[in-house]
Amino acid sequence: MQDIFKKENILKLTVIVGIAGIMLIFCSTVFSGNKAKEDTFAEVSESEADTLTQYRQELCDELGNMLASIEGVGKTKIMLTLDGTVRNIYATDNDIQQRETSADKQSNEKQSCIVIRQNDGSEKALTVGQLMPKIKGVLIVCEGGDDSEICERVSEAVSAALDVNKTHICVTKMNT
Repeated sequence: MQDIFKKENILKLTVIVGIAGIMLIFCSTVFSGNKAKEDTFAEVSESEADTLTQYRQELCDELGNMLASIEGVGKTKIMLTLDGTVRNIYATDNDIQQRETSADKQSNEKQSCIVIRQNDGSEKALTVGQLMPKIKGVLIVCEGGDDSEICERVSEAVSAALDVNKTHICVTKMNT
């Protein structure tokens, strides 16, 4: 028992107890986690994914209808590649403070998000809009894809409609 209380052993014992305490604190934060925050994050992510999928599908459908109406194109299948994800635009409150001194005039601008309290007590930033991601590339598979003139017309139409550079548009023949 006296060996345990020697100066060298006390230092080792203190270090071991300290490390064990840190490990317990780390484990308690990792394993307990806040389930409500995780659920909210998952809900937002699913909502954004649904919005993105719907956005892509609507663009493909509308573009497909337009391209099918061009002479010689025939049936089409379209794939869009998007750059990024949906970005929310939040309402902000700008607070501008101005101070005048004998030497000069100074102004400070402070910007903060407007937060709305829900019925359940949670808080959520007020969303005023969404920015959809830019279109990175377009693949069009169509029945008339073997004709270079039709491919050129399709590329021009897609470039004009979606504001995409022609180098990011590929038109090819559909397998029949």
